[in-house]
Amino acid sequence: MNQVEDQETPPGVASRVIVSIIVFFGLLIFSIIYVAFFASSFSLFQQIAVILVALLVGIVILGVMWTSWSINLIKKS
Repeated sequence: MNQVEDQETPPGVASRVIVSIIVFFGLLIFSIIYVAFFASSFSLFQQIAVILVALLVGIVILGVMWTSWSINLIKKS
């Protein structure tokens, strides 16, 4: 049974995917620049802490963005 279904992409997905990609590459670029130029004056644990805080900020940004989208999608259906 091959049944072709018209599945619409829910509104707002494309912009959220773009923001997710930008946040990911932004964190990657920040980490590289931080380690290459700014981390020499900090200890290893401080360097790890800065990278982890940056990761947590990125995760929070993406989590809030995708959660609000999914909540709005559930409310509409």
